[in-house]
Amino acid sequence: GKMRVHNILISSSHLNPREVFYAELELSNSPESEVVVKSIRFSTDPHGPAQLNFREGGGLTDAFNRAGRVLPFEFYLSNAGGQTAEELKIESLELPPGVSLVSDLSKALPAAELEPFVSVKCAFSLRAEKAVSGKAVVKITGRNGNFKDGEKGAELSEIHEFPIEILPSLNLPKADYVPEPKPLKSEYEIGALYFPGWGKPESWERIFPVAPIRKPVLGWYDEANPECIDWQIKWAVENGIQYFLVDWYWNRGSQHLDHWVKGFQKARYRSYLKWAMMWANHNGPGSHSEEDQAAVTKFWIENYFNTPEYYRIDDRPVVMIWSPEGMDRDIREIYRAKGVELKKGEGVKKLLDLSQKMAKEAGFNGIYFISMKWPEASAEPESVQWLADAGFEMTSLYHYMHHGDKAPNPKYFSFDYCVESILPYWEARQETGILPFLPNLSTGWDSRPWHGLRQTVIYGRTPEKFRKICEKCLEFTKKSGQRNIILAPLNEWGEGSYAEPNKEFGFGMYEALRETFCEKPAEGWPLNYSPADVGLGPYDFSFRKPELNVAVNSTFDEPVSEEKPQVWSAMMGITAPEIIEGKLTFTTTHWDSAIQARLNNLMASRYSRLVVRMRVTYLDGKPDRVEEAQFFWGTVFAPISESSSLRQRLIPDGDFHEYVFPLSESRFWQGKVEALRFDPCSTKNAKVEIDFIRFEK
Repeated sequence: GKMRVHNILISSSHLNPREVFYAELELSNSPESEVVVKSIRFSTDPHGPAQLNFREGGGLTDAFNRAGRVLPFEFYLSNAGGQTAEELKIESLELPPGVSLVSDLSKALPAAELEPFVSVKCAFSLRAEKAVSGKAVVKITGRNGNFKDGEKGAELSEIHEFPIEILPSLNLPKADYVPEPKPLKSEYEIGALYFPGWGKPESWERIFPVAPIRKPVLGWYDEANPECIDWQIKWAVENGIQYFLVDWYWNRGSQHLDHWVKGFQKARYRSYLKWAMMWANHNGPGSHSEEDQAAVTKFWIENYFNTPEYYRIDDRPVVMIWSPEGMDRDIREIYRAKGVELKKGEGVKKLLDLSQKMAKEAGFNGIYFISMKWPEASAEPESVQWLADAGFEMTSLYHYMHHGDKAPNPKYFSFDYCVESILPYWEARQETGILPFLPNLSTGWDSRPWHGLRQTVIYGRTPEKFRKICEKCLEFTKKSGQRNIILAPLNEWGEGSYAEPNKEFGFGMYEALRETFCEKPAEGWPLNYSPADVGLGPYDFSFRKPELNVAVNSTFDEPVSEEKPQVWSAMMGITAPEIIEGKLTFTTTHWDSAIQARLNNLMASRYSRLVVRMRVTYLDGKPDRVEEAQFFWGTVFAPISESSSLRQRLIPDGDFHEYVFPLSESRFWQGKVEALRFDPCSTKNAKVEIDFIRFEK
């Protein structure tokens, strides 16, 4: 109820505060809220006194916090004001009866001051010997940093209440390994789309600072670990899921994000779960050809189709394809250059026919192709007919994130609209009578951890609302005869589409699924529990970051070690980086290539420019366009985006050059910088050698 100052960093490189003539501020989604606005000001600098905020999502960090063990507790404190907050400390901590502090509270707050747009993680540990619920009340005090005439600034004081629920111990015996799965029976084939994007710590570091509520029951895990995959298999089949459609990446022979499939092939319980590819072929123009289709089909046949775990329909291996349009575009363009004009769909048909022929020659009964359909919201027959003519046998969606044209704000609306509109959408798709439709059980959308504040947000998703979607799907299957359904997706933690067990919902999504579509065993449903309940785990990555003095002056003279972790790592579109003769060396495998870094406590105000000394050698000859290197940065308040970036023109003469990025000239260079990205060029098959990356004052 207090009057507060909130500085909002607007991520647009084109905004001039002096030229704003219209602005709209959405204050609250609750019709019962009363908001008093004293003033709104556009400025190039933050204004007002320091303003301490407790970021949403703090508290006990694990999904299941049980009595009898040490429980981590974390929250993020930020300064949304215009002045530095100083002399900060945790003044007091009130806990429910029976809950005790088991760590040093004086070390919980690692920084005594916070500049504007800076946040810090506070952490301590609790323990209780029996189940208890209540609130933890944290009081932070400090002073405003606007000293005048030797006097200290005004006192700061913020209090926040965190709900606490500590569950009773399950008293399960300690396990030596993941307990064996107990699959459920169902008259339905239930699948789930799976995104294998969590094979390195950098991926999770974009999630937990801004959305800790999404923490999986497995923790911030390495999904290439076969033991983690065995937990995924156990939880899936004990809640009715029989197969995964795994996002699979191939671009003219280049693969990435295949670590989950490789880990699955080593998992002890892989025979319990089927899997198939969802070929995420959303590549650039020119990435498909008949030669490449033959190569990718040969790879499928030799590596996947002949394994017993590969999912089949009608005894044919399944391949779902993201972009039939991209395949059709490229083949039609190839034939157009030969003087032959193909009709829409004839290009992709040539590719599917080629794959079918190769599969049959290899002894299979062919391939069962499923298509993602675009535009997603369309139920027009022509949007399905061309896919049938091309050789697809079913259509589906990756996300259902629509509102039936009823949401007042189509960029920010309740999950209720998805629940209400999904059945009519399925029915309209099925009623075309052209191809069967694989119904998509929507798992929501909120991509703010990846894409910032300007993206579509669907709020208010709960297991109870997801259960309603399951019940509507049951109604749909009875009318349509469709017995194959899919969760979509299962683990898009960045996009905000997830059902895999997590802190926010526990096993709620999974249990709604099995209670709708599966037969309950005579002995009752299998017990859902976490690895910690049987003494296993944790499986979290090590998030150790290099010391700041090393990070701001990255030379590549010494090999990487546990004691000296590398600052910069591969992000995308490059070969594995190597240190060769004191240079970070790699070759680009895609036009969109990048390296990345995660940092601790890099204050933008202390550095005015970035200098990169490097050489770029074009192995296929110099491109006929101007090439640029681009440097990006991100903070908790403003994730990496085009706005928070700078470019420098490359000198393609085969020599080393220093490229200077004037950071202080960008108004987005402020606050505590946590993420960096560097794109050395925009050409495939270029050798990049980086001598140093250095921040200068």
